[in-house]
Amino acid sequence: MNRAATPGALGLGEVIAFTYPPNNFDTKTLRSVTLLGPGRADEWKYWQARGVATGVGHTWFDLLRAPVEQAARTLAGLDYGGNPHPLLMIDEFGFDFGGEMDEKAARILRQTRLEKPGLALAVFEMRGPMPPVLAEAYRDAADLVMLESYVDNSRHYWWLAAQAWAARQFGLLPKTIMVLGVGKGGNPGEHWAETPQELEQQIRFVRLIAPESPGVGFFGGTPELLARADALCAGFSATPQDGAGLPDDAQALVRSFMSRHAKPALVVSPSFVQPNYDSSGSGKLVQPPRMRAYLINLGDQDAHGVRLRLRNPPEAGGEVFAEGEAPLVPARSVAIGVLRITGLWRVWVGQWVLEVEAPGAEVITYKW
Repeated sequence: MNRAATPGALGLGEVIAFTYPPNNFDTKTLRSVTLLGPGRADEWKYWQARGVATGVGHTWFDLLRAPVEQAARTLAGLDYGGNPHPLLMIDEFGFDFGGEMDEKAARILRQTRLEKPGLALAVFEMRGPMPPVLAEAYRDAADLVMLESYVDNSRHYWWLAAQAWAARQFGLLPKTIMVLGVGKGGNPGEHWAETPQELEQQIRFVRLIAPESPGVGFFGGTPELLARADALCAGFSATPQDGAGLPDDAQALVRSFMSRHAKPALVVSPSFVQPNYDSSGSGKLVQPPRMRAYLINLGDQDAHGVRLRLRNPPEAGGEVFAEGEAPLVPARSVAIGVLRITGLWRVWVGQWVLEVEAPGAEVITYKW
């Protein structure tokens, strides 16, 4: 079943993906595109003649509410329009950093591979860096991983850096691309790359932080920005990998993630903590309720006895509502800390306060 991480995912030399473009954008004007979708099942003939792979899409809602075998049969039985090389784009996996929902998603992915071996699988991965349970499933069963790398500017490039670092450690970067958010999102406060200058800067950052990646992708956008992305990617392989043109904070961030740290150096974020959902797909929490915190150790030494606490911010009471530990965070690797919920949390992901005690380790905290 192993879908080895070899350069050129999906049989493409470069993966330049345009995903969920707006209805008022004529995708036929694109010139750099090699992957497009999700779209209609009957579009593949036109695009195949242009050397472009197209995918049929399916969202997670009914999949994770169904038994694993039923979900896999649903995906295998979709209408692929007679495409001899069918491609499925799953939107999206990555819920609770290796909890019950992620475990179920991993089983669905593997079972779908068994149901329809000739079906290529491309998966959108949300929530930041991929957890081990999904990384293992992606290694076994996915042809392409698309990281949701939706940020506004260099203040938040740590999100991309963490995603790329984890994908590299799991050996998946050669079949993983970072999908950049273009324009504004559909929710209040979602602002991504809204200028041509910021879009180009993010592409350059991707080339610097993830040179092994086979390409880059774009989510949403406006016709003007997508046309600019298309022009920039016409020479994607020639885009500098040295960080030329990037601001000082972005270059310093890359040095932090890619240089060696003699002692344990933990990267943590309130945004890298999620409730552990049960496998029913109903949104209910496992019982007794838990939080799961993703920790990256950039250092060359293990971190031991890491204690974690979640606290409501001062304006919401300030009390601790969850605490736990990660007994071991191996050197140059990741671990998941499990926190027991002991009270009410009054804010949502990323707004709470994460406190970390790690004897002998540097703790690097990033906030959204």
